[in-house]
Amino acid sequence: MKKILIANDLPGIGKVALAPAIPIFACCQIETILLPTVLLSSHTGGFKNIAIAEQTEFMRQSLCQWENLELNPDAILTGYFRNTEQIELMVDTIEKLPESTKIFVDPIMGDNGKLYSGFTAEHVDAMRKLIQHADVMYPNITEACLLTETAYPTVKITMDFTRELAKKLAELGPEYIIITGCPDSEKLTGVQLYTKETDSFFDFYKTKYPHHFYGTGDTLAALATACILQGMPIEDALSFTLQFIDEVLQLSNQQPEQIPFGLPIERKLGMLTTKFTTEVSL
Repeated sequence: MKKILIANDLPGIGKVALAPAIPIFACCQIETILLPTVLLSSHTGGFKNIAIAEQTEFMRQSLCQWENLELNPDAILTGYFRNTEQIELMVDTIEKLPESTKIFVDPIMGDNGKLYSGFTAEHVDAMRKLIQHADVMYPNITEACLLTETAYPTVKITMDFTRELAKKLAELGPEYIIITGCPDSEKLTGVQLYTKETDSFFDFYKTKYPHHFYGTGDTLAALATACILQGMPIEDALSFTLQFIDEVLQLSNQQPEQIPFGLPIERKLGMLTTKFTTEVSL
């Protein structure tokens, strides 16, 4: 069974970050090694009085133990880091692993044209060093702009603009750039895939629903990564992932009062178990 190390925050309430990743990878027949960067009583969207405990020293001790145990995962998936020191720990770890280790980076640090609160230019610089090691990355448009020092658009975002962003990101290292949250119209949204080796693009669009769904990007990164690790061509991995997310969003859209608590992925995990139990056993 393949193993993946996942570095991300862990909420008590809300299916974001590590919370959806754990069941998704399990259903896709991939063993997880968990590295929480921050513990939260709930995710930060729609809740108040949140208890937060950053885990930099815990990360350091965990990575030290795992190095002594000679744990060499098949892949690493990174998400939210609380500070630049955590990113530097991750870079140091990656540089000690075999070159065959696949690196997936979701550079979580901003949205809607702005850095998240508490982050600075130093965080962007550190993330830039991390993505130099990435095989696949999942930035949203804001993060792509920050990493490439591109001004965030004040007018409608076009496909030509996101294509240029993807090419700039590829120059920093990754082979595959998957830009999320790419608008096609008021009714469609999706992702844009750029493959550096072939200088080619592939676009995927699904229905845009009238709510903000917490954890959608985390779910996409986890499931797409799992599909790729299990040998699916990246285009097929994204197509299957977006189909899964669309079905979950349809369910969530029917219960708007539950949206702050995250996507109801439990009701669709059977899709993953059926697909990957069958395919892995063949």
